[in-house]
Amino acid sequence: MITLLCALHAHSIAQIKVSGHWEPVPLVAGEFRKPGQIGGEGAQWPRSLAVDPTGKTVMLGIDVGGIYRSLDAGNRWEPANVGYSPRGAAAIAFDPNNPLRVIAIGGNTSPGGHHGIYLSTNRGGSWRNVLPISMAGIGEIREQLAFDPTSYAAGARKTMRVFWSRVKGDTAGWGKPEEHPAIYRSEDGGDTWQELPNTASLGGSILRCLPESGWLLAGNSTGLYVSKDKGKSFEQLTKDNVTGLDVSPKQSTTVWISTPTEVLRSEDRGKTWRPLNSREISATGHILKNIKVSPVNPDRMVLWRDQEPNAWDWRRYYSDDGGQTWRQSKIEVPQAFLPSNTRQGIFAWSPTDEKVLFSIGGDLATKSTDGGATYKWSNQGNNGVLVGGKFSFNHQNPDVMFFGSQDYNGAITKDRGKTWTYLNPSGNGWGGFCYGGYAASAQTLVVGNAGGWGAPRKLKTSFNGGKTWQEQPHQFDGEDASFGDPRRPEVIFASNLRSEDGGKTWAKMDGCRGVITASAGPDGRLFGIRRGAKAAVVVSTDSGKTWREVASFEGEIRDIAYDHVGDRLYAVLNELPYVLVNGAWVALDIPKNQFGWYDVRGIAVDPRKPETVVIASAGNVHASSTAVMLSRDSGKTWTNLTRQKAIDPDRLDEKQLDGGREAFCVRIHPKTGEIWVATSCYGFWKWVPNG
Repeated sequence: MITLLCALHAHSIAQIKVSGHWEPVPLVAGEFRKPGQIGGEGAQWPRSLAVDPTGKTVMLGIDVGGIYRSLDAGNRWEPANVGYSPRGAAAIAFDPNNPLRVIAIGGNTSPGGHHGIYLSTNRGGSWRNVLPISMAGIGEIREQLAFDPTSYAAGARKTMRVFWSRVKGDTAGWGKPEEHPAIYRSEDGGDTWQELPNTASLGGSILRCLPESGWLLAGNSTGLYVSKDKGKSFEQLTKDNVTGLDVSPKQSTTVWISTPTEVLRSEDRGKTWRPLNSREISATGHILKNIKVSPVNPDRMVLWRDQEPNAWDWRRYYSDDGGQTWRQSKIEVPQAFLPSNTRQGIFAWSPTDEKVLFSIGGDLATKSTDGGATYKWSNQGNNGVLVGGKFSFNHQNPDVMFFGSQDYNGAITKDRGKTWTYLNPSGNGWGGFCYGGYAASAQTLVVGNAGGWGAPRKLKTSFNGGKTWQEQPHQFDGEDASFGDPRRPEVIFASNLRSEDGGKTWAKMDGCRGVITASAGPDGRLFGIRRGAKAAVVVSTDSGKTWREVASFEGEIRDIAYDHVGDRLYAVLNELPYVLVNGAWVALDIPKNQFGWYDVRGIAVDPRKPETVVIASAGNVHASSTAVMLSRDSGKTWTNLTRQKAIDPDRLDEKQLDGGREAFCVRIHPKTGEIWVATSCYGFWKWVPNG
């Protein structure tokens, strides 16, 4: 019987002093890991880009991975999500007169009141929700925020008037968003907002303000509209399907729009229009989108070409002669660790250099220094890979670890995350759905391969370090987790399957749906999960041949950890961590997240210091403020390792990174004590203790 030797105290939440820092673990190939180059895989779909008026600070919004910030013109990125609860950012815009002020539109595939408008007054160092809206709003690529540069108040040091066009036809992956298209206006720099009456038809528009007059332009599928009275009334200028809209401070009365087949220019604020040459870029079945003009030299412009329905032939074009000629852009990203799949043309011109342009190249950041002719990899620090299921270190050499990725197959490291090798169990060129990966050795690998997120997982094995894969005649019918016997390396577990001969042959286990952890003591007991009418933690003392129940639970068992010194068994049951006391589960008293909920997903014990317990939390529909919590006294008191303090607005401090958000699987390296967390779309991170 597993018992608790030290009594727990109710309501014992406290902040204990811990010393350490977050370090990203980006996926990077050895040939690109050089001094000062940490790498970064991206892996999540970018949705928005913005550059501050100095050209130095760049913001990158991700669909489900929060916000990244660069303080050095896109050369190095860091997460910037303190106070930012949405999982995604559908739009970002800087105050054109104060680079400290920036607005983001928070959204995700599922609606919630934590979405809406967020404001930062410290260059993205922290955020606050100034207009909560239960919207989804993340499925579109649209520049929906516009500052009126004529409304700058020197005393307040901010541009006072800002407009936002709320999404029209809001759709969600699940849940029902509040459908209410309209244009909203702020007269205090984004602190407060009011809906403008009679603007429902302008919801879902692209917005721009003319730099000299402050007139508001709104373009959508029904045409281009202008308001000369701060949004009180609008008149229609064209009936074109406006797919892109831009203005330039260098030509204060000029407006550019793209339509599905043309690029048009007006030099008199939209009264008359002249088509630019589009013969080289328009084609049947294609749609021209997102015309963007350099604010330094309006003769330089870029756009992209969509192909429907969903052919993914999304080409980009640039012009350096005002649209007389166009050429196709090149994307050169040899440093890309993952397949650089085609993505939309999201652009942000530098306000200081006519040749510098920021964009994306697949699920990663790119930068052009030749006016859009070539986009090159500029993604350092942007790590967002999503691990499929659980990960574990190899028992004999914990510096070896292989994980499966939901969306991007998986990768292996043999040097504790310094360098990685991309592996392709699925055989797909674009990626794959792989779960529960484990390296029984640097050569013997197992993983569950699926045809989609919810599809059945087929066991795949490799015996040459992932160079080739064999599909076994077995399915993962249990947990998305694989493991090994610490005492017998030839015994491998893959979900509900067991092999006694190093992965050559497999059989289903009786009484266990997945092995999760093992005792670090000499007995080497294995702990797993059984599902059925009641879920249960099960234990094996014979390398997984037989299993017996330790304790059951009417609900979901998400993870297990074991303290071999104190004989304490921990488990995440539903959304809370528990410890087993005299055969009964006792909930550990932990802090709630920012919404008053619990959302614990994973748990781990340090085998060197087993009184150290770590839990991982992910809100999934929102970003949890308690993503990783640490206890040094077997769960009596806790410290939140998720950053709450604003990050520095003026410099990147590598010892103060905003890491580890949305953690769902946590494991502690048995040699170093580093706390490794796999996050839900925020990449791999490790918390490194100081000393």
